[in-house]
Amino acid sequence: MITNDKQAYRMEEINDFERDILRFISPDLRNAIKRMSAKDLMGTEEIRFRVNKPVMIQNHMGSFFLETSGELKTKPENPVFASQEQIVKTLELISENSIYAFQDEIRNGYITLRGGHRVGITGKAVLDGTGIKNLKDISGLNIRVSREVRGCSSEILKYIVQGENEIYNTLIISPPKCGKTTILRDIARSISDGVAQIGLKGLKVGIVDERSEIAACFKGSPQKQVGVRTDVLDACPKQLGMSMLLRSMSPDVIITDEIGSSGDKEALMQVINAGVKIVTTAHGYSISQLKLRKEVLSMLEEKVFDRLVVLSSKNGPGTLEEVIDGISMKFLYRREKLCC
Repeated sequence: MITNDKQAYRMEEINDFERDILRFISPDLRNAIKRMSAKDLMGTEEIRFRVNKPVMIQNHMGSFFLETSGELKTKPENPVFASQEQIVKTLELISENSIYAFQDEIRNGYITLRGGHRVGITGKAVLDGTGIKNLKDISGLNIRVSREVRGCSSEILKYIVQGENEIYNTLIISPPKCGKTTILRDIARSISDGVAQIGLKGLKVGIVDERSEIAACFKGSPQKQVGVRTDVLDACPKQLGMSMLLRSMSPDVIITDEIGSSGDKEALMQVINAGVKIVTTAHGYSISQLKLRKEVLSMLEEKVFDRLVVLSSKNGPGTLEEVIDGISMKFLYRREKLCC
């Protein structure tokens, strides 16, 4: 059991971490991770295993080596190493000893655990005529820890809420590991439940959760708080899912993650032309970088989005850098400087 400074953390949080993540890790590696202090453990964002390499722990301070003592070091002194046998055992535990049953997910490079935690997978790609058929000779796993932060979208909501029954079509731009999925989840919950402080009544929300990260459904039940008026299409491709929600669930708002692939624009336009609002995200460090991607550039030029929100991690994950009016392209907000 994890015993160090437990009083600083709710037992429920620690138990959830053990249930949703640690029990899927090979016993030797699991025991090494349990030697970490509760503070370090509960601040963990990624746990990374590479064959015959030291175990790495990522948190908001950076990337660290896990020592056999449970300490985290910037330079390895007596680090914990991961063997291929331990990595394969971990994958077996994750797939409940039926790796074949998870083949569709594995060939996409990840498996999603209960709670929305994503396990990235590397190895030797097995190809067929249409692409990657499978991964074998597994060489690495990266467990990305998903957490809820209720209220983390409160600053953003002020700029994307149009009235008591309306929101603006919004694109959230963020580099990896800057909290965009956490913020997107909180936006879904807030729009669905309503926010009295800003006069927003609850709206019907549809989530297309292609990677099972936003709502983290487990056997059909969302494990994350996404709102009382929210319907979720889990593990469904974005383009198909948006069309399905329009036909079947009469949403006021559709929320999805990580646009930019070919065909995403057509699906988004179908939503908007039906009078339904959209909130979505895209990978990028700035508006300028985003314009290098043809599919997204086309949507920016056609002013599909009323609001462009840029995040960073400069003051921690979810730092609000900019809010831009997508029609006039004027700044509504810049960090430490409110624009008039």
